[in-house]
Amino acid sequence: MQKQANVSVQNHTSFQKRMALRMTGTGEGRLDTSSPMLTLQSRDGARIVMVLGGSSEHGVSTHPRMAIRRFVVRQVGLSGLADLGLFPHPLVAKLRALVRCGFTILVSGPPGAGKTTLLTELLGEVSPLERIITVEKNLLELRLEDDPRHPDAPALFTRHANAEGEGEITTRQLVELTRRLNPDRVVVGELVEDEALDMLDVASMCKRGSLATIHAHTADIVLQRLAYYVSKSNTSLPEFAVYSLIAQTVDFVVHIDLVRNAVEEQSAIRRVTSIIEVGGLGEAGGVSSTEVWAIDDFDELVQIAPLSQRHLNRLRLAGYPAELFAVEGDAR
Repeated sequence: MQKQANVSVQNHTSFQKRMALRMTGTGEGRLDTSSPMLTLQSRDGARIVMVLGGSSEHGVSTHPRMAIRRFVVRQVGLSGLADLGLFPHPLVAKLRALVRCGFTILVSGPPGAGKTTLLTELLGEVSPLERIITVEKNLLELRLEDDPRHPDAPALFTRHANAEGEGEITTRQLVELTRRLNPDRVVVGELVEDEALDMLDVASMCKRGSLATIHAHTADIVLQRLAYYVSKSNTSLPEFAVYSLIAQTVDFVVHIDLVRNAVEEQSAIRRVTSIIEVGGLGEAGGVSSTEVWAIDDFDELVQIAPLSQRHLNRLRLAGYPAELFAVEGDAR
C-alpha cells in the first residue's frame, strides 16, 4: 500500500512539473525544491495553483497539491447577476449610475465570494468610448481585452524577477506607466498591500475614478483595512494623511458575502449584503461613512439612508435624477 502511495505521489509530481514547463500563460513557470509553490494562468483565464509535496521532493506539503479556479460567470451584465440572486433587480439601475458617473468603488468580500465577477460586470457598464487600463498582480483575471464591451482596454500585469534577480516589474511601475497612456480609468485589480496606495494615487489622478477589490469579511472593516495597507506600504505617511487620502478618493464600498444557512446546512449563496457611502473625514478622526443599503428584517437588500448631497449633485450633473436614489417612503 505504501509503495502504491509513493507511486501516486511521484506521478502527480511529474504531472505538475510537466504542466509547469508547458504552460505559456502569464505567471512563473518554475516548480522545484527552491520554488515549491507555483501560480499559473491558462489561456482561458483559469488560475492554476500547484504545491510541491511528498517526502522525496522537499516541498511544503505532505502531498502534491493542485487547485484550479475558473470563472464560470462571464459577461452577463448586472441584470444577469441580479437574475442569479446576487442583488435585487431595482439596484441594477443605481449601480449602473454610480459606475457611469465615475465614482471610485471598492468591491469587498471574503475569498471566493465573487468579487472579481462583480467588479468585471460593474466595469461592463462603463461607456465603450472610455479607455480602461487594468493593472493586475502577476495574472490577468479581469480580461477586459477579451470583452467586446471594451474596445479600448489595455491590460498590464506585474512580473517577478528571474533566477538572476532581474526583470521585476512592480505595480507602482505600471501605475506610473498608465499616466502616459492617457486613460479615462485605471483599475488596479486586487488591493493586497502596496497596491492600495497605488490605487488611491491613480484614482485621484484619473478622469473617471477607479474600481478595485479588497478582502474583508465584513463591510465595516474595509476602510480600516485599506488604511492599514496604505500605512504598511509607506510607513512615513502620518495617520491623518492616510485617512485624508482615502476620504478624498473612495466614494462607495459594495460588500458581497457568502451567506450560509448553518442550521439547515445549506450550501453558501453569494449576495451583496451592504453598500457603504464614504462621506469624508470623521470629526473624531478616521473616515466618515454611512451604510446606505443593508439587509432588512425580511432578508432583502434595501436602501435605508439617502445619499449625501455631494454625491447627489454629481449624479444630477451626469443626468441622473435624485429620485432614482430616494429612500422608499421618504416624503422629500
